[in-house]
This record gives sequence, C-alpha cells and structure tokens, in this order.
Amino acid sequence: MRAEGIVSASLGMLLVGVVTANSADLTAPALKASPAPISYNWSGCHIGVQGGGAWGTSRHTQDDFRDSRRLGFPMTDDFNVSGAEIGGTVGCDYQINNWVIGVENDISWTNKKGSANVLPSFTPVSNTFETNEKWLDTQRARLGFAWDHWFLYGTGGVAFARVGVNLCSPLAISCASTSHTVTGWTAGAGVEYAFWSNWSIKLEYLHVDLGTSFFPELQTPAVAGGNGVFLASDVKLTNNIVRAGLDYKFDWLSPITAKY
Repeated sequence: MRAEGIVSASLGMLLVGVVTANSADLTAPALKASPAPISYNWSGCHIGVQGGGAWGTSRHTQDDFRDSRRLGFPMTDDFNVSGAEIGGTVGCDYQINNWVIGVENDISWTNKKGSANVLPSFTPVSNTFETNEKWLDTQRARLGFAWDHWFLYGTGGVAFARVGVNLCSPLAISCASTSHTVTGWTAGAGVEYAFWSNWSIKLEYLHVDLGTSFFPELQTPAVAGGNGVFLASDVKLTNNIVRAGLDYKFDWLSPITAKY
C-alpha cells in the first residue's frame, strides 16, 4: 500500500507539470510585443512651393571720386525695406540614423523695397533714394536631426538677388533707375513635418546679407539748372525672411517610405 501511494503521488505531480507547461506554451504568444512600425525616412529629392514676408535695412553711401570731399559719406541714414516673396524650391536629402544632410535651392519673386531722403550734406535734400529687390535666389546646405516625421535643421549658403536703385526728384517728371545682380550669403533654421505619405510642410527663417554693392552710374532726370547729376553710390542691403513651404518628396535615394 505504501509503494502504491508513492507511485500515485509521483504520477499526479508529473501530470500537473505537463499541464502547466502546455498552458505556458499556449499563452506565451499573446505576451509577445508587436513589431515596431517603420519610421519616416527623409532620404530623397523634393520639389515645392514657398512664400512669406521679409524685412531689412538699406543705406546709400557716396562713392563718386569727382566729389572727393564727401567720398565715403552716407547719402542716407539706414532705412527699412519690406515686402512679400513667393517662389519654388528643389533639393535632395540623405538620412543616416537620425541625422539628415542635404542641399536646397530656391528662387523667389519679391517686391521688397524702401526709401529715404538724401541727407542735408547733399543737395537737393528733397531728393529720395529707393532700394528695391526684384528676385532672390538662395543655394544652401541643410543639416539637422530627424525624429520620425519631424525634421529640425540649420541651413546656410550663398544668395543672389536683383537689386534696383531709384533716385527721384520732386522737380523731375520721372525717377532715374538702375539695377544689378548682387551676391551675398544666407543662414537660418527651420522645422519640417511630414504629414501625409510623401508630403511635408515647413516653417523657415533666413537672414540674407547682400553686402554693399557699387552702383557706378545713376543720373537724375533734368532738374533746375539743366543737366542731370551723376551719382555713384555704394548700396547696403540685408533681409530677414520668414516663410512657409509645401514639399513633395521622391524616394529616389531610399527604398524605405513612410508607413501610416
């Protein structure tokens, strides 16, 4: 009897162990975590549109060697320029882990302008100088950190613009005008968000410094006394731009696309 009891108890413990093991095998798959979704990849080339507003400063300085007494004297104080800009963008980016590096080029039509009266050391003081900007082109590098659908970046490069100068006299019927293509630099920062498939929106700030450019010929219309007056001047121009954009990305540089 004693031996039979020992055998029965052993068989019972073995049966409990088997049932417990099978139960664990049945429930184990339900405890496994689902695989993590594929995150957004910023690698690829993109095209887009952008637009916004700009403000900055300009100043005209005397640079006519025939008036050596006032050579280098400011002909105006610093004055404000402002306006709107709208244009297109094209670029390419490549993502390595969470870091994204790329290049971008944009060109915009703009109506930025501003004017100021000639300073009293020049005559006639009723004359006004105007600085205006017709278009702006920036070619920049982008470097930043991507976190899934967000991309925070810094940007910088070279800038080109068509800058015009007007000299107007209240005694004249029209203003004298000239314009040049000038070169400068730009730097800024932005944030971009991929909101659907390959579409993204961005908000960007750029500072554009077009330096001081030489305008060798600017002749006023006929004023009191007969002939126009030749005025060579150096023109300084800076811009601050805040703009929004909409981009579409082509996955030419990456086989991984966004998953939603």
